Amino acid sequence: RESGWGGRVTKPMSEPATAKGATPEKTDGKLKREMKALPKLILLRGKVVKGFQRGSKLLGWPTANLDPAAFKGKVDDLGEGVYYGYAKIESDKKVYKTALSIGWNPQFKNKEKTVEAYLVNEFADDFYGEEMRLMICGYTRPQCPFDGLDSLKKAISDDVDETVKILDTEDYIKLKDHEFFTGN
Repeated sequence: RESGWGGRVTKPMSEPATAKGATPEKTDGKLKREMKALPKLILLRGKVVKGFQRGSKLLGWPTANLDPAAFKGKVDDLGEGVYYGYAKIESDKKVYKTALSIGWNPQFKNKEKTVEAYLVNEFADDFYGEEMRLMICGYTRPQCPFDGLDSLKKAISDDVDETVKILDTEDYIKLKDHEFFTGN
């Protein structure tokens, strides 16, 4: 699902992305994606844990769920939403473009806050229990409920496309070599 498109980087946000429960705007029936850089990178490090098993089985978008202990108190200033960044799995040398969701996933009415990352790659095996380093670079859009699973799948597909597009720009490509990924 990876493709090489050009894109642009917007100015950093001066306040949290969105308030809990915000509804994304639509333009011509499509979700409006802001693709705004965060004022500073958010770096998270923790184990990949089992989630609700909906990403790959129900939606066709397998996600790596970060252990809640790894993000507790570190993403509180971010609004519930879809974000973009990079991730690296401990057993893999490569850094992957990542579309991620932070919040309560209103489509499924979760009772616990989650950080779920879709790494733009086809993996042969799961990597539960491995350490994941997750760099959150920018904000895409607020989370929201959809009319059905097909609408949600389409939104996720578009989120991933926009993530790839913006992370293929010069300002972001260099972040794959950030010391967070190369150091211990």
